[in-house]
Amino acid sequence: MGQAFSFTKNNLGDILTQGVGRSVVLKIHRLYRLMSVILLLLVLYAGCSMAEQDFRDIPSRHWAGDSVNDLVKLGITQGYPDGTFRGSNNISRYETAMFMAKLSEAVSGPTGDVDMAIEQLKKDLRAEIRELRAEIAQLKKRPEEIEERPISGSYMTRMMFGNLLTGNTATPGIVGPVGPKVNYRLKTTFAKSLGQGANVKVNVDTMDAGFNGGQGDLSTKILDIEGNMKVSMGFESPVDVKVTVGPGTVIHTEEADSNGNYIARSENNFVYERPYNGISFSTKFGAIDTLFGYFARKMANTGEIDVNQFKLLGKWYIPMLFIADEVNLYAGLDYLTRQPQSTPPGPSDTKITLGFDALGGKNIKYDLVFGFGQGSDGMMGGLGVTLQDIWETGTIISFKYKAVGSTFLYEPAQLDEYLFAGTDNFGRLVLAASGEGVVDVGLEVTQVLSETINLVSRTDMRLAPGHVYDSAHAQCALTTELGLVYDVAPNTILQGLYRVETIPSAADQTTDLLQMVLSFTF
Repeated sequence: MGQAFSFTKNNLGDILTQGVGRSVVLKIHRLYRLMSVILLLLVLYAGCSMAEQDFRDIPSRHWAGDSVNDLVKLGITQGYPDGTFRGSNNISRYETAMFMAKLSEAVSGPTGDVDMAIEQLKKDLRAEIRELRAEIAQLKKRPEEIEERPISGSYMTRMMFGNLLTGNTATPGIVGPVGPKVNYRLKTTFAKSLGQGANVKVNVDTMDAGFNGGQGDLSTKILDIEGNMKVSMGFESPVDVKVTVGPGTVIHTEEADSNGNYIARSENNFVYERPYNGISFSTKFGAIDTLFGYFARKMANTGEIDVNQFKLLGKWYIPMLFIADEVNLYAGLDYLTRQPQSTPPGPSDTKITLGFDALGGKNIKYDLVFGFGQGSDGMMGGLGVTLQDIWETGTIISFKYKAVGSTFLYEPAQLDEYLFAGTDNFGRLVLAASGEGVVDVGLEVTQVLSETINLVSRTDMRLAPGHVYDSAHAQCALTTELGLVYDVAPNTILQGLYRVETIPSAADQTTDLLQMVLSFTF
């Protein structure tokens, strides 16, 4: 089956990374310019025999509502039988081909007394569509080739230097650069379609074990396997069954070099999210997407299961709610229990999660989440807001705030429940000091400098309850990073990043890290 890709003006770069030829993307970019003129002319001059249609998931004030109605009038696109348009869905290559074919037919219709300049524009558009359709036809002929080489993934290698401008972590107050340290991470997926909606994926992830990276047992954690199938059980929708076998969450521990120096102290507690051994069932009941799953969250060396997790999750899509144009509500229940024969036996914990993510207007996304655990201080709350180039200056701003109570993670080590508090802007665990809660505040800014260069800035601040930042609380920390991201070529990115971390309670409070990162996707 052809790979789906998002088809919007702002993410043509993403299309390149998903297997579409570069020449196809360049033609699509030109089509956007031509279509903006041609579609307006068609609305004005063409015989619009199609009646306007109101979609129940497009609010009357939606920023794209008029454009959708124009395309429906022209017969170029249409909604789903349930009266929805589903504008957030991805569009496949085949659907793109149908769209272009219908657009070509509309352009070929009578135009009345249109002047010569407009006629030339339409000729250009027809030519571009013909070339694009030809290239898409060639892509449709490739499933056998893809089937023979069903491999995708990414490779990242980086060189790190520590303590360039700050104190040496082994000798407080003495400047002593350490490094370089070179490591890599290889992620590869081998996928095979078995027909009838079934497929299997074998994933390889070296995580932090490449070169002089972490000291984890790579032989037992490098692989994870995922199997998917659809089963008809008499419900409104088929049941998607997913079976996973994997090592579960892997947490990186940064280790000192032979002289006791930490080259990358700020990388400590970085999280590699991997699947657990488990099975899940998901389907749709009315308007609610539901999932039930069982996962072996922790296993002993003998292979016996130490910690069981039972998960129930429901999601409900709402086209419009208050000031939001699209809202996804969700509620989850997780029950974790340690086997009675485990050492030590018990305990168990229950987590309830309520939240939503929403699209407010054209370029604003926000989400809100609440979690409930045990005890009087067993709550967690989080807020996130993303401003997607609202000033049309190429600026993307993301803000995150999260407060975690002291008993929300009831037994994080025994029950392996660290990730219920989430991760920070640098992919690290949000950890509190013993017996205390924690507040985490993150800010990320991306500024487009050119077609191939972005300026990135990330900041994460860890606070004690009451928004206190001092040396008396071990959880307090401030991490800031600034760097450049250069798109060297399609699927190839070069990054230069400089990071400073301050931990007031540490013997050597401030350390820094310079990284040169080269990554490829394939």
